[in-house]
Amino acid sequence: MLISVVLPVYNDEAHLADAIGRVLAQEGVDIELVLLDDGSTDGSRAIAQAAADRDPRVRFVALPENGGVARARARGVQEASADWIWFVDSDDDWGPDSAARLAAAAAQFPGTDVMVAGARYTFESGKAPTTIEPPSGPPVSGREAFTLFLTGQITGHLWNKLFRRDLLLTIEFTPARVQSDLAMVAQAVAAAGQVAFLPAPVYEYRVRSSSIITTRSRRAESLELIADAVDAAARRVQPPAIGTDEHRYFVTRYLTLSGLKDAVLGAYTRAESDHHVRLLRRRLGAREMALLARRRDVKRLALAVSAKVSLRVYRKLLAAGNR
Repeated sequence: MLISVVLPVYNDEAHLADAIGRVLAQEGVDIELVLLDDGSTDGSRAIAQAAADRDPRVRFVALPENGGVARARARGVQEASADWIWFVDSDDDWGPDSAARLAAAAAQFPGTDVMVAGARYTFESGKAPTTIEPPSGPPVSGREAFTLFLTGQITGHLWNKLFRRDLLLTIEFTPARVQSDLAMVAQAVAAAGQVAFLPAPVYEYRVRSSSIITTRSRRAESLELIADAVDAAARRVQPPAIGTDEHRYFVTRYLTLSGLKDAVLGAYTRAESDHHVRLLRRRLGAREMALLARRRDVKRLALAVSAKVSLRVYRKLLAAGNR
């Protein structure tokens, strides 16, 4: 089986050469590396071009300007020639057999459009690693997989999944500046005929001080784009999932609570922060609290209640959770 590994890069000369080497050293499967430089201003473009010059398995695309990782990935899928796509990031890690394990699992379940595996989070700060476990059991329909996505059992990460290229050509690559992965996963599983699971980790996501999930960026616009993409996917599945308890749970735990965290910690003016907080607190009503309680989502329930009644307590809980 041939797998196209799509690797966008933007100003990461420190990790790129090693990442290219580890992709090309994958064992037990044929690899094509689609390497996209998203307008880097450091030495990343030269490293990518050198890799393409010495190895015919590398297809290098130099994008004219920085357009964001979602647009780069969309171009990567268009350039890929394999039936299967695996997305990786240059500053993470993966084993020499990761692609082969994903390929073997997909071959085991004919008709699969998305293969979901496990992964690990490791932290530069020294915090203990955490593990992402995929759902267990046999393959499920796209509608069932979308419900698992809404409830957090299928995460919104790209790098622990193998996608059929034909499927990705049918979705929109939502141009959110942060966490565009989640919008892509929502659309892909909603459009899938079958989603299967590999109960083993294939990827290590390295959380650094410069990682998107740890930076104080402004995420309000991105969260709106993600909300629109997930709503569209919820309308697409049959029967539609829009407005179901699972959909409302997703909106509460991800969009509302993530939006509140961003409003409190993000790089906003005081007036902007107050405006976002006021709007988002209104979304936390009795029904939303009940959804979190029924899911036994104790951590998010505590954050929701504290955000509703006392921002001072809410900030303390956020600080405790980030330790």
